[in-house]
Amino acid sequence: MNKEKMIADELQHMFLEGKLKGFKEEDINFITRKLRTGDTSIDELMQEDSELKEKVLEASEHLWNPEMNNKNHYTNIPGNLKGIHH
Repeated sequence: MNKEKMIADELQHMFLEGKLKGFKEEDINFITRKLRTGDTSIDELMQEDSELKEKVLEASEHLWNPEMNNKNHYTNIPGNLKGIHH
């Protein structure tokens, strides 16, 4: 599974868990659909809205930081996300 699809899935989970306050469901659906279809990339999202950038970083931490998520199966941080901080 590519990193865009993984981030899309995690953003959807975060929305369903109520962790994306201030974002509308249709906006999250639009963003995640674009990630899944390849119409946008994580890099493009990181350049857009600062609040969205923060949530993409949070999603990546959930996926690739075992200390944040004990059910994490992803331990290799993609190169373009290494060294990115809030």
